[in-house]
Amino acid sequence: MPAKDGDTYILNIGSTGKTFKVETVVSPPALQRGLSGRPSLASGTGMLFIFQALSKQSMWMPDMRFPLDIVWLDENLSVVSITYGLQPCKTTADCPSSSSIYSAKYAIEMPQGDAAKYGFRDGLSLTVLP
Repeated sequence: MPAKDGDTYILNIGSTGKTFKVETVVSPPALQRGLSGRPSLASGTGMLFIFQALSKQSMWMPDMRFPLDIVWLDENLSVVSITYGLQPCKTTADCPSSSSIYSAKYAIEMPQGDAAKYGFRDGLSLTVLP
């Protein structure tokens, strides 16, 4: 998927019949910044992180203002694991990272509860709608 920072896509969530809107981040500064500083994120929307390589990935949440779910995806846009209810850091000094259990090429950060609400589950394949 050729993309640049700020591109938006609609993802079809496997056999659920549901769709999910994502904004991409690709560049190192955008990957590091992520959703930091944003006051909120509407349900049904998220940020798609596109990593350079398929490997175990880590994220941390300095300056986050709301809890997230993270859906980790492989190079084929198949869900390899989900992190539920990741809470914002209280301080930058006390800000643990969250890592993928398996190798991931992509990750979607979304509002807490959306992973279950939209039917994301391990093994589910996503497609990009035209």
